[in-house]
Amino acid sequence: MFEDKICAVDFCEGAAVASLAQQDFCLNHFIDLCYENLQRIDPRGQKRGRMPLELPSLRVFIEECSRRALEVALHCDNIDNLQRGRLLDILLWAGELFLLLRVPSRGFADSLLEEHDPVLTRLAARHF
Repeated sequence: MFEDKICAVDFCEGAAVASLAQQDFCLNHFIDLCYENLQRIDPRGQKRGRMPLELPSLRVFIEECSRRALEVALHCDNIDNLQRGRLLDILLWAGELFLLLRVPSRGFADSLLEEHDPVLTRLAARHF
């Protein structure tokens, strides 16, 4: 699929292993790009009420990022354990973000706490 293609990042001649946003990237640049974008769109790291992009476009990126990370993890032959772990981290983070972006704007933790379920309250307090 990516035979004879090189990374789209300037001055990188690494072989392309994944495409994201219609550009081909080597493994390390793909991982870095995923981390940068997931961090940028994670609502937990932003000021309340501020979303830089439309929710549908965020969901599309999250789905593409997770799908590509899974494809690379399953099909890339020359991958070390650190890279495989980072791809798994991207998958988990993208899954969290997909769920967070489906929750109304009042906040994920707030919606859990309103249920008054002691188990959910402890989970929310631990993670948020």
